[in-house]
Amino acid sequence: MLDSYIVSAKGDTVRGFIRYDGWGTSPMTVDFAREKDGGVEKVGPGAAAQFYISSLNERYISKRIGILNIDLSKTYELAPSFEATDSVTVYLRQVTSGPKAALLEYLDLTEQSHFFLEKDGKLTELFNYPFYRVTGGKKYLIQYDEYVRQLPVLLSDGADNGPVRSYSAKDLGRYVDRYNGVSASEKQRKGAAAESEMEVDAYVMGGIEAWEETDVNLGATPTFGAGLRINLPRRFHNRYFKILFATMPGVSVSKVYNYIPDEKISLNTLDVGAGTYIGSGDFRPNIGFEYSFPMDSWRTSILGPHVGISYRRRFSLEVTHFANFSSLFSDDVTFFNRPRISLNYYMNLNKLFKSGR
Repeated sequence: MLDSYIVSAKGDTVRGFIRYDGWGTSPMTVDFAREKDGGVEKVGPGAAAQFYISSLNERYISKRIGILNIDLSKTYELAPSFEATDSVTVYLRQVTSGPKAALLEYLDLTEQSHFFLEKDGKLTELFNYPFYRVTGGKKYLIQYDEYVRQLPVLLSDGADNGPVRSYSAKDLGRYVDRYNGVSASEKQRKGAAAESEMEVDAYVMGGIEAWEETDVNLGATPTFGAGLRINLPRRFHNRYFKILFATMPGVSVSKVYNYIPDEKISLNTLDVGAGTYIGSGDFRPNIGFEYSFPMDSWRTSILGPHVGISYRRRFSLEVTHFANFSSLFSDDVTFFNRPRISLNYYMNLNKLFKSGR
């Protein structure tokens, strides 16, 4: 549950918490609780005309929109109709707003973005639809990018903002901001919710690691590491990619390989993985998959899952290397093995660099 507030149709503000799991489609209702551990009620447009999620810095506004029936799986002999055949009331994400116009985003059932311009109380969809059409017996993919012409016409009472770029919240939002007279620096100071940024975390790791395979017998050994985690933006905010360099310094070769004479070495690995957190609370489990490459080939490579539990995605307890799909192609190592158990601390580099400006 994330700190939020809802605004009723009468303009009353009610503070509370909203369950947010990274909506792939625009929500028709949301789960709202007045207290974090209190009862949850399903809130729709009748009770909340809009809501705001503080930690995501995102506002959602209830709107009734027309739905076009353009199917990319179909092939059209004539261009499909761009007249709405149905309508739905959903919460649209407010990409940006200003004194003269606002840009809103609708996510359809296929998780594709559609943008709407609101000006003078009128909501207009900015069209950008691909479809297949047969011409002369041949099948072509047509990109109907009418938004490139629509936006300059709709905002023609302002200064010439130049060509419209890509069909994205970032580029369309900047175009509308220029029309509203809002600069990028003002936008940043106000903390307005345009396209949420991809975030990068630096992190450090400490824990215990062990391993066993043919001619290798590593007992529980302290391990340390440092790496980077890339967090995807907005509705994919729970998903991540990460890379980690880990080392076990001062390991006795006689205990690992039964070598004589004994010497001390460092066992280093490079891990590359991807995964996702589950839920939206302070405590979130995570699960993912990774490839662990042993430098100096001190053991076989590991291709397997990782699991963990985190607090606010800043501190986490993770278990890795406990299962290895590489064993399906080798007789030297078993599928289940001795794991690495680690504590991790993540530091957000986006916030660090912004605070230093």
